[in-house]
Amino acid sequence: MQRRKTLLVGSGPANLALLTCLKERGSSVLDSLEVLERRDSAEWHPGIAFADSMLQVSLFKDLAFLRNPASPFTFFSFLRDKELLYHFIHTNNLYPSRKLFSDYLVWVSRFFANKISFGKEAVAVRFHEKPSGTQTLVVMTRDVSSGDVSEIEADDVVVSLGHEPYIPEELAVDSGRVVHSNFFLSHANEGMINANARVAVVGSGQSAGEIVRFLLQHREVSEVIVVGRRHLFEQTDDNPFVNDFYTYPHSLKFAELPLEDRKRFLSDTRNTNFSTVTKDVLKSIYDLRFEDQACGRDRLRLFPYTEITAAKRLENGLRLDLRGIGGRPDSTTLEIELLVCATGFSNRRHLSFFQLLQPRMEDADVVVDESFEVGLDQTPGSCLTGPRPRVFLVNHSFGLRGPTEHTLGGLAERAAVVAKALQDGHVLQPAQGRPETLPAAWPTGNSRVETK
Repeated sequence: MQRRKTLLVGSGPANLALLTCLKERGSSVLDSLEVLERRDSAEWHPGIAFADSMLQVSLFKDLAFLRNPASPFTFFSFLRDKELLYHFIHTNNLYPSRKLFSDYLVWVSRFFANKISFGKEAVAVRFHEKPSGTQTLVVMTRDVSSGDVSEIEADDVVVSLGHEPYIPEELAVDSGRVVHSNFFLSHANEGMINANARVAVVGSGQSAGEIVRFLLQHREVSEVIVVGRRHLFEQTDDNPFVNDFYTYPHSLKFAELPLEDRKRFLSDTRNTNFSTVTKDVLKSIYDLRFEDQACGRDRLRLFPYTEITAAKRLENGLRLDLRGIGGRPDSTTLEIELLVCATGFSNRRHLSFFQLLQPRMEDADVVVDESFEVGLDQTPGSCLTGPRPRVFLVNHSFGLRGPTEHTLGGLAERAAVVAKALQDGHVLQPAQGRPETLPAAWPTGNSRVETK
């Protein structure tokens, strides 16, 4: 069995930010550290990296700037290295394209090429008690290409898993003609967006809006159908007071609120992030539709307050059954060539990964402390010696840490908190504290997270 002092699960922005912080500080944690990543690169959502898709947060909220403006890993450092800094300045834009930000993440990841193991999926973690009486963690991994399973022992595990694309079960009838928005561009490149194509998009958020804009920009697309359970479309509230919510200092205040106040705040601020579309995208959609109308065609069909009750595979397409919601009893049937599900993501991968540890939960969230260490219930048992193993969770505690936790905002500062905890070392575990049972084997069956 391989051994590392520290394992990072996932090479997305959160763990990349942690790596940059450890490197800046010359931390010894890097000496025995490995990053496990199931993808083959650190690219960021390539399936929706449209040429005109812009980041929704300021470039200052990169992996390092708000923690250390002089860091060699800021977005500005990337631009300078690529000889793009002056040109970018002259665009007068604080919001880079998604594609450029993805390139920045890949650039950062290359500084840690000897630490990141791509194509290696972390499946589960369990406690392991050694004959010496010390306790560690064992992470089960799977090689994505070969399927081979192995184990890695570690003292600290930092988890930042991506969220799983979610497609409702009733819509998942044809993998060739039903695609999640996160993989849209690969389908578009395979020729699905062709002459006389009729494409339906279900959803009302930013991804749905950007895909609708992309489709209307392609004049050969015959019809663009949008189905949503709410009004289509609602604009994102991004005023500066709202943007203050998406900062690390605000997340500290949020964490101190009672549960009911936190839930009320998240409900009241949904239109600042979820199921809304930015003003620039909405204007583009409206302008493209006007251009169509001026030419005597109207390719955009909107079905607000409507749900798809069934999807059926046809020889050369799909048939959708639509039904109105609430006071809209209307129903209709559509035949299309492609269905794009901009239906969001399931935030459950980490729950499957932690299953054997039985972490403490609050309102369906894994409980983390101020250092993002996961709370693990432990009951009296035999005496253990030495430091206790620790698990950290970042980018998942939405209900506990607030709206910043699911966005790029606050990454740099959160990385500093976790880096300090790792560098400070382990806290000795009291003799009376240990898990009641230490599973000796992995559970059988499919360990992948279900996306529903």
